[in-house]
Amino acid sequence: MYERLKNLFLSIMRRGTWRQVVRMNVSLILSGIVATIIHLDEPVWALITSVIVITQTRLTQTLSTGREQIVGTLIGAAAGMSAIALEQWCALSVGMVFWVMLMPLAVLVALRPKMRVAIVTLMVVLLFPATGEPFSRPLQRIASIMTGVVVSFAVSFFVLRNEARREVLRNAASLLRRLSDLLGTALHQHPDHDALATVDVMCRSLLQDINDGVQEAEVEHPGSLTRHDPLVVRLPGLLRRIRSDAIFISRAAVEGETARTGDVLQHERDMLARMLGQMADRCDAMAASRRGHALPDEGMRDILDQLDQQDQQGEHWTPVMRFAIGLLHADMRLAVRNIWSDGRTDDGPFPLSGHPFVAETAFDPVSTNAVAKQ
Repeated sequence: MYERLKNLFLSIMRRGTWRQVVRMNVSLILSGIVATIIHLDEPVWALITSVIVITQTRLTQTLSTGREQIVGTLIGAAAGMSAIALEQWCALSVGMVFWVMLMPLAVLVALRPKMRVAIVTLMVVLLFPATGEPFSRPLQRIASIMTGVVVSFAVSFFVLRNEARREVLRNAASLLRRLSDLLGTALHQHPDHDALATVDVMCRSLLQDINDGVQEAEVEHPGSLTRHDPLVVRLPGLLRRIRSDAIFISRAAVEGETARTGDVLQHERDMLARMLGQMADRCDAMAASRRGHALPDEGMRDILDQLDQQDQQGEHWTPVMRFAIGLLHADMRLAVRNIWSDGRTDDGPFPLSGHPFVAETAFDPVSTNAVAKQ
């Protein structure tokens, strides 16, 4: 119980939580102010819509949710106005016209679940009591919903927006540390398959977060992300490739391809842990710095030299493991040069075609003999 309360308190105190609280309050206040200024009769619908849209933490999610709100609102509004017309001109009951309009919307939502806001809009337009002219009711409520969407968009873009670059770099640092754990577990005489699979699940989750962050950055800098943040563009490919190498090594280790001497195992483990830790620290330092602020390039040459030296120390490895370790060292060199130059290098990005394991490969032991033949 104590641990749960502690974790809840820590999650509340995180900077991102307070940022979202501020953004939601600002969106609610501005929606109410705008709805009052343009004299909407029912500003509460603007507030409700604003909450739905602004609760998305990512800009891409906000845009997607807002787009769904707009399209669904227009469809539901058209259905609502048609229902009001049938009610007025054909002398049908509200319940009957509601069910008549609900059927095609239900089919639409079954095909496109994200359009469920159309049914909500139909209910808002038709079933909630209102005064005034019959057709002014849907128009007022549609205007309120649109006001909430527009204000939420503006707040998402301009109020305490979480910079995607920092998120990508922090997730990259976390992924590099998890990869260090994965390789440290694999490079033992008797690696634990379950532990390797558990760490790989975390690695895949972080890779997905990095990809989402890059998409967010592309929305922030449409058409110019490569010029503003080349490293952000290249990081997913670089890290996917290192993870693929780590999976290759882990599979080979589980199949009995580990070193014949413990000293070589320990030396490689320590070296990889140290280098991946340095790469993670560099990503954290870049996340804490301003965009365009160059960090000292100290440490890069030492890592590259150690990788070159370690390539000459693999006589005790089996051929498959030497091949796997060689791939990892080569891809780490490429990643180091990109990370230390902020992506402003001629090395990478690169496709994964021809690589032993593609990015989506999960840890699951296979025969390394087939890989060696390839």
